Amino acid sequence: MKRLITLCAAAGLFLTCASASWADVIFSDNFDAENGGGFALNYDAFAQWSLVDPTVDLIGNGDYDWYPGHGLYVDMDGSSLDAGKITSMRIPADPGLYTLKFSLAGCYWDPAKYGHEALDMVTVEVNGSTAGSLTAGNVLFSETYSLPWDQGFTAYSVDFSVPDTSSHLTVSFEGFAKDGGDNIGMLVDDVAIAAVPAPGAVLLGSIGVSLVGWLRRRRML
Repeated sequence: MKRLITLCAAAGLFLTCASASWADVIFSDNFDAENGGGFALNYDAFAQWSLVDPTVDLIGNGDYDWYPGHGLYVDMDGSSLDAGKITSMRIPADPGLYTLKFSLAGCYWDPAKYGHEALDMVTVEVNGSTAGSLTAGNVLFSETYSLPWDQGFTAYSVDFSVPDTSSHLTVSFEGFAKDGGDNIGMLVDDVAIAAVPAPGAVLLGSIGVSLVGWLRRRRML
């Protein structure tokens, strides 16, 4: 009996650790590997993204680095007075609940000094599609964010559901600026999507941890 309880406790503890981790990440990109680690204006050679509308800049890592320590990141208003949009590769995904994480920052240019608009915007969207479809399909999440020019990188986390009608995802970031753009916009970094553990696994894990604690108090382990 003691051995059985110990095995159940260990199994529950394992499930908790697995549930709490980000082992089920299905997509991630911090842009640091792009362009050999160096900046590029009007960049259009992303490894995991397609440039849908011109233009965006790849900046940071010591060049046009408004927020040191963040490696490379994407300026959504490229150097052509035309804000851009990037869309990820198609990401296989089973039906269920997922979490999208990303970081946004203001443009860093003081409008009082450079004539830059005080507020930029970016629309974040997740779309679902079937395996044989070339179109985006269902909009699973869409929201427009705006930040003041001096707002540093801020992490966001949103949940969305993938229905049975979808088997692939895409995530996109689209910059918006007054009169099309002024060559500096909101900044994007650290994008990731992960599956959310099923409630049953979390419950079993919690029971396992509680059981381990009780057994230790009873000095049965």
